[in-house]
Amino acid sequence: MKNPDTNNEVAIARSGITNKLVEINELLDLLGYTDERSIETWCKKNKIPLFQLGKKTYTIRIFIDLFFSKKMEEYVKATFKNADGILKAIADDNKLELSKFINEPLDKKVERKFKKSADSKAATDFMNKLKAL
Repeated sequence: MKNPDTNNEVAIARSGITNKLVEINELLDLLGYTDERSIETWCKKNKIPLFQLGKKTYTIRIFIDLFFSKKMEEYVKATFKNADGILKAIADDNKLELSKFINEPLDKKVERKFKKSADSKAATDFMNKLKAL
């Protein structure tokens, strides 16, 4: 007779752990890198563990999710006045409430100064023709 505890543990392990793994090639696409060594450096810098199983390298999805959540939270708190409301709406998946918060004015003004560049001869000729009409 088989041990029921062992069967249960094997069933749990088979059903869930592989769904929680992210292969390094997925990270390449997700983060926009082209070289696995860059991903390894990025993971080391951001304290995301990598481990090898056979010939493939993996990490656990929750580490990536937590990293993205932290970065999103930092961005929202630095950009919006109602950061707590926005984060709650995101956590609750409340799109209506989120859209209300997003449409409010930003906390920080974005100022951009553009240099006036000299118009080209073609542009100047075109504008003169338009004025002549």
